[in-house]
Amino acid sequence: MTELPPAKAGLLRMLIDGAPDRVLQKLEQALGDMSLRDSPLGAVWGMVDREIGDRIVRNLALAPILGLFQGARASLPATLLARLWVHIKTAHPYEAGQAEALANAFNTEDLDQGVLDDLCALTLADLRANPRAETLDAFSDDQAVKVAEALALSPIIRRCQPHLGDWLMRMDQERRAAARVAYRDSVAVAPDAGPLFFQLLGARMAEPGQILRIISAVMDRPSERYLSSSELAPFGVAIMDEVDSQLDIVRHFDVDGGQLAGHDAGQAVHRATTAIADLEELVDLARDGQWGRRLAQQKRLLAQTVEGRLKEIEDVVGHALPVRSIRYSPRLIKSAPKLVADPDPVAVRRAMSLLTFAEEVRSSADSGGFGATRARILDSLEKHLDPYVEDVLEYLRSPDADNLPRARAYLEVAADILTLAKDEKAGQIVRRRLAAA
Repeated sequence: MTELPPAKAGLLRMLIDGAPDRVLQKLEQALGDMSLRDSPLGAVWGMVDREIGDRIVRNLALAPILGLFQGARASLPATLLARLWVHIKTAHPYEAGQAEALANAFNTEDLDQGVLDDLCALTLADLRANPRAETLDAFSDDQAVKVAEALALSPIIRRCQPHLGDWLMRMDQERRAAARVAYRDSVAVAPDAGPLFFQLLGARMAEPGQILRIISAVMDRPSERYLSSSELAPFGVAIMDEVDSQLDIVRHFDVDGGQLAGHDAGQAVHRATTAIADLEELVDLARDGQWGRRLAQQKRLLAQTVEGRLKEIEDVVGHALPVRSIRYSPRLIKSAPKLVADPDPVAVRRAMSLLTFAEEVRSSADSGGFGATRARILDSLEKHLDPYVEDVLEYLRSPDADNLPRARAYLEVAADILTLAKDEKAGQIVRRRLAAA
């Protein structure tokens, strides 16, 4: 392995130390080729590999408090986590070595939690005894206090973490009792530790509203009046803020973005309806309460916004599969495919975007209050598409057909639209009939 000059190695070391975990993982993958090991990049790979190994140990030892520094709901800079770990390795090398041995022989069944809890306890003692120590000088007084409070709860949080998935999936009587015991243990450490207990548990959950399931279990489905006036109010407010952010995604959904944009907007609707349902289920809301009124307004706005998007479908499909009117008599007018130009790729992309959105919101349609609108629009679309396909197929069989490739292109578009508007089978039928035409 070729060694780097000291100056370059020091600069690279600084960059690697400050890189987020996901960046290091990508670097490791990019430099994983064995043929690079004897080049200057081999030295880079070695630094990255050692840093990743060190972070595995750090993340195991400090698992209960990682949410303070990492993730969407972090409240402290990630750089402080690195400084804290440097302090631990400097001040307590033997205990850090024990944590490394546990990480290298990691087995969830045999893991000695006590070793890790002892290491956190030593760090807590350092923060309380000498927060201005040279290796801790990056922490402000408030930051040092917050980390110390979190470390004091770390044995309780570490005990809860393996069970969070089960608690979120189904909170039965036994699990509810375990959550309540953990909460009581946390407030026994410090009377005002309850909010931090829930913050540490919820910081690394996928959605901000998930922690409310545990809060509701511990508090036995609290009333809005109690929860909104307590120190736990920010958890409920965070759910409603999340609904607002998802609504913004739907409102600013760019139909020119194609199916990916439709998927993202549909998922935003799903997250919003799930958050609304969670809050309604987990908190006893008051119709005239601040939360109850805000949530009711959000539900109305969500339904109106989604319905507005769904109502765009017929127009964009009309541009993707244009028709013309043929008058057979004063009273008889029939629509027929308009095949005077090739399919408009912009119109097709918009149609696929909105239809992808309509498909993504299917599971949320009834609970979100826009199920009837969605069903009506897709039913109307299907009634338009069936005769359209028949007319184009008839055109393909006609001896007067003058542009077969164009007609086939429109049938391909119709098959793609039917796949999303109805189901995969409907699209396959059109494609088989096209192949046989």
